[in-house]
Amino acid sequence: MNKPHVNSVRRLREHELQFSKREFKARGALLKRCPECLLAETECICKTVEPVETEFGVCMLMYHAEYYKPSNTGQLICEVVPDNFAFRWQRTELQDELKALLESDKWYPIIVFVHDATEPERQIHQVPTRQERDGRRPLLIFLDGTWRQAKKMFVKSPYLQSLPVLQLSGLNKGAYQLREAYHEHHLSTVEVAYELFKQNGEPQLGESLEQLFHNFRTAYRVHKR
Repeated sequence: MNKPHVNSVRRLREHELQFSKREFKARGALLKRCPECLLAETECICKTVEPVETEFGVCMLMYHAEYYKPSNTGQLICEVVPDNFAFRWQRTELQDELKALLESDKWYPIIVFVHDATEPERQIHQVPTRQERDGRRPLLIFLDGTWRQAKKMFVKSPYLQSLPVLQLSGLNKGAYQLREAYHEHHLSTVEVAYELFKQNGEPQLGESLEQLFHNFRTAYRVHKR
């Protein structure tokens, strides 16, 4: 029997709510929302796309409050990838669970980030082969926030400094215009993810995630102010 799917971004949100001293007020706060996808109940996209079995795992390293935002697309990635993890970014400490994940013999961590902020020796353009990974499964680490926040996380996280950095080939301006872009041509987190999957041997995963993003974008715009 398969274990039930867990969306780590949504579970992180639940965890952080326990310690929140005040309610997070996003645009459209009066809208009655689905407690999982955070879209309007009438536009809920939960269960519209099933998880896809894959060798890839994903880890969302999230800037504070990003997991509360209805506009966040990192949750979509965790909805289709069975092995998914999410952590709140801590500037001064490395959580034990994140440390264990990064040092695990099971996973080969790869940061997904732009190469113009990366030393040349760390830059890669495709996921290393299974032999190059010593049999470990690829773990894509997404720095989830605005592009400025993502750059801050990238620069100020000592535990990420030795990891290889993967950039999507053939960047085009994204279709999702609800985020501050670090550069005009940068894509949203989910757009980068589904294109990376397609470029690295996981077309079904990429297409399923792209479909979920399409569902999300359509539903979000119904009540966008």
